[in-house]
Amino acid sequence: MSSLIPALHPATVAQVDDLGTYLDAAASAGFRAADFSMPAARALEAATSRDAVVQAFQSHALQPGAWGAGAQVIGAHADFDASLDEVAANAALGAALGARVAAVVVPNRVDRPPDEMLDLLALRIGDVADVAAGEGVALSLEFIGPNIWPDQPYELFSGITGTLDLIDRIGRVNVGILFDTYHFHCGDSELADIATAGRAINHVHLNDAPPGDPTTFDDSIRRLPGDGVMDLAAIANALEAAGYSGPAGVEIFNDEMRALPIAEGAARVAAACRRVFRQP
Repeated sequence: MSSLIPALHPATVAQVDDLGTYLDAAASAGFRAADFSMPAARALEAATSRDAVVQAFQSHALQPGAWGAGAQVIGAHADFDASLDEVAANAALGAALGARVAAVVVPNRVDRPPDEMLDLLALRIGDVADVAAGEGVALSLEFIGPNIWPDQPYELFSGITGTLDLIDRIGRVNVGILFDTYHFHCGDSELADIATAGRAINHVHLNDAPPGDPTTFDDSIRRLPGDGVMDLAAIANALEAAGYSGPAGVEIFNDEMRALPIAEGAARVAAACRRVFRQP
């Protein structure tokens, strides 16, 4: 499991706007890497300088993980077009930090027939990838496992195979897969699909799931690693064999965790990672 570097994720702990406070909590808990909020990083850049953002990570000895690309790939054309400026600014700061992966969520249920939606996604994500490539940044497409858009009439895909097919449609070398263990558990992938994806997996999220039928799950019941039923050791071994090495953000959405002081929440996440992965 040594190729995975468990990382704090901002969604998991108390929600703060200040990047320094978040990085303090991550470093104090013993993490060596941290996924981060790009809006918080951009706010610090605007208030101080780009060098100050770089120094914030370096002074905490934290490897920057992934961030949300900022692309509105679903929705009105005007919203998408406007978001490309954000993508460019975000990618420039990410590149300066040495953080080379930006995440894009691909929903598993949509408002139009699958072929039509896949054509739209391929076009738009291709545009986003081209903007990111200008800064040497890759995209990481996050497939979704649980049915969190039940009102949408059309099913798209919920696993590795569908994501690889979309990447083929996009046709850009800087587009890969964000492998989230919870989405894997709830979706339609098998462990062997990790080997098929290989080095297309360019970022990872870690979490666990309660017992029960995953088809009935939503995003709110994720658990910390080791507090659920997933065979995380087997998954981590498969990811290592597939060639993934790097940050793996622990992403859960839990009101109890978020209600804790951020340092205490980060410490709990770190303790779970030590039990399961023997690090951070």
